[in-house]
Amino acid sequence: MTFYIRKTDGTKQEFNLKKFRASLRKSGADTKIIQKIVDEVIKRKPKSTNDIHIIASEFLTKIKSSIAARYNLKRALIELGPSGYPFEQFVAQILTAQGYKTRVGEIISGTCVDHEVDVMAKKDSQIFMIESKFHNRTGLKSDVKVALYIQARFEDIKGAWKRNPKNTEELHQAWMVTNTKFTSVAEQYAQCMNMKILSWAWPKGGIAAIVDQFGLHPITALTGLTKKQKKEFIKNGFVLCRDAHTNINLLKSLGFSNHEINRLVQEAEDICKLK
Repeated sequence: MTFYIRKTDGTKQEFNLKKFRASLRKSGADTKIIQKIVDEVIKRKPKSTNDIHIIASEFLTKIKSSIAARYNLKRALIELGPSGYPFEQFVAQILTAQGYKTRVGEIISGTCVDHEVDVMAKKDSQIFMIESKFHNRTGLKSDVKVALYIQARFEDIKGAWKRNPKNTEELHQAWMVTNTKFTSVAEQYAQCMNMKILSWAWPKGGIAAIVDQFGLHPITALTGLTKKQKKEFIKNGFVLCRDAHTNINLLKSLGFSNHEINRLVQEAEDICKLK
């Protein structure tokens, strides 16, 4: 049955059943669960992507919270805010998992001015300058002005970098990373300038594929936590689910009982193990 839904950017589109099934399957739901959710969505004919997400999340939470948490990944990245710093830490973790050595929030001298760089990364004797653009709504995109700004900073830093005899390794490339998407013009400019980009959807699989591959699900994905608790975790540097077992003392200091701690650690570990 065909019906239209409103996307987060306000536009309307035909509900894509195939894409919806794929997102549920990727979260770890089996065929039987997927069909039950699909039947419920078709029955209720929700008006927006947010309505569909609520229906699916509520159903998955009742079945298994770790599956619901994986389904909620996009919104979990949004909840890393409101500031962009936790997302910078998250980006550094993504790079570290892929073999890069990273440093967060360094001041690097340029030819004209000094720059605070979100993440500096090194791999195979090459240095990369990574700038992250965090958005607190899923419908927002980073446009070409962001790409122009990052490239200008990179060129200023690269000029000074080359002239400094202490720098024996090449400042190779600028990256821009966002938790949502880039506009097509921003992507075009990045490709032209040999700038690497990473977003929710790009390259194929985007951030979600890397998270799944290395088990880097943010702590904000957990379904049994309040927003206040999530903010407290982030404030204390507890950003990833896989680090739950190393934060027992923090959980105790925040008033979690032993039963609540065991449940939280188990759910966090389940999220990372699901394939």
